Amino acid sequence: MSELSSRWLDAILFENTQFRGRIHPDKLPVQRTPSSVGVITCMDPRVNLEAIGMPSFSETGENGSSIRVIRTIGAMAEPRSLMIGIFLAGIRELVIVMHTDCGCCLAFSKIDVIVSNMQNSLPAAQFLEFKKTIGEPFCENLRVWLKAFENPREAVKQEIAAIRMLPFIPQQIIIHGLLYELSSGKIEVVVNGYD
Repeated sequence: MSELSSRWLDAILFENTQFRGRIHPDKLPVQRTPSSVGVITCMDPRVNLEAIGMPSFSETGENGSSIRVIRTIGAMAEPRSLMIGIFLAGIRELVIVMHTDCGCCLAFSKIDVIVSNMQNSLPAAQFLEFKKTIGEPFCENLRVWLKAFENPREAVKQEIAAIRMLPFIPQQIIIHGLLYELSSGKIEVVVNGYD
């Protein structure tokens, strides 16, 4: 593991040197710009945010967007990010972008694989302590703890409802729910926050 990490770190540092050689420092976005919109999407690198109009950084380092992006497993909202995004960055409208073939769906169906891999990777005492924290029935409770789901369309609706239940979420915030289809790049509106 250490050797692999070292090789990746070397690659990162090499790429950074290449990056710094091609960008124009005066084009880098260094000023914070307020934004009234934010995206919560999955950490899966297959989710291409150009599908919802977010431009990539240019070759010179410019970013043509001030949209805040929160990436988590399964596009599940993280309260700290929401609080700072809403009350410091000025977000007034959110879009949740989940996707087909999500790892949270795989986690739901392969919970036994996760448990087996944990048992094989963690010292027994550490695994038992974690198991005690999650409680019995362990596999079912672990699914809930992971926010694993079977159906991403239903998960979008449930996540929006969960965000709305947070005690600090303003009633007037608009939240949309979208599903990104990996195989076509198509966006499906699951929840229209304007309705």
